[in-house]
Amino acid sequence: YRDRYTVNPAFDTPVLHVVDDALLKDAVVVYPEIVSGNPLNSSRVVRWFLHNPGFHTGTVNYGNNELYFKFHSGIKDFYYSNSVVSDNLLNVFHCPLDDYNLNDVPLERKGTAYCLRKGKHKPIQHDLNGSILIDGKSNSEIAGIFKRVRTFISYDTYTAYSRFAVLCGCTSVVVPDPGLTKEQWHPNPADRYGLAYGFSDIETASETAHLVKEYMLSKERKSVENVKTAAIEIRNYFDAIG
Repeated sequence: YRDRYTVNPAFDTPVLHVVDDALLKDAVVVYPEIVSGNPLNSSRVVRWFLHNPGFHTGTVNYGNNELYFKFHSGIKDFYYSNSVVSDNLLNVFHCPLDDYNLNDVPLERKGTAYCLRKGKHKPIQHDLNGSILIDGKSNSEIAGIFKRVRTFISYDTYTAYSRFAVLCGCTSVVVPDPGLTKEQWHPNPADRYGLAYGFSDIETASETAHLVKEYMLSKERKSVENVKTAAIEIRNYFDAIG
C-alpha cells in the first residue's frame, strides 16, 4: 500500500517501503488520532490529533505513556492512560499559492461550490442545484472552481479549503457543528479570519477576508518552528520515561 503514497516534489519527504524491528527499536512512530492500537508495535508512540479522538470512529484505543499533539486550538483536551497532551500545538501547514490566488479571475461570478469531507453526516443546508462538489478533485481543479463561483460552503468544520476559497475571492461559509459556538470552533479570532460560521456570519467574515493571505503565510512560517519544538519535546519525553 505504501506504493500508493503521493509526495510533493518540492518537499524532502521520502516514503519508507521496508519497516523492520531493528528500525523500529529506537524510532518514534506518529499516528493520526483515527488509528486504533499500535499496529507497528512501537515502544514510542505519538498521536497527532487532526480532529477530536473518537469523532470519526466512535472508539478510542490507545496505549500507555504516549505523547499527544493537537493540530489546532479547536481540538478538545484529551487524557488517556498515563499519556501526556502537549501544551504546544503541532500545526503544520503549507499554502499552495500557485493554485489559490486571484490570477485569471473572471469579472462575474455565479453559483456555489461545496465540500462534504468530514462533514458528510450533516444535513444539507444549501440548494444543490448546480452546486459543484469539490471532494476528490485536484488543487488546480478546485482553484478553478473557486475562481468562478460566488460562494463556497464547507460541511467539514475544519478544512483548509475554506481559507483557500477566500484566497480565490469566494465568500466562504462553514456549516456549524451542532452545539459548537463560533468561539469554541476557533478560540483564536485570527483563526476565523475570512470565514463565516454559518450563513448569518457572512458580513462579519467579509471584514477580515483581506487578512487571510498573510495569516496563512505566517502559519507556514510558524510550522517550521512548531516541528522543531515538537521534535525536542518528543525526544525529552521518551528519554525521561526510558
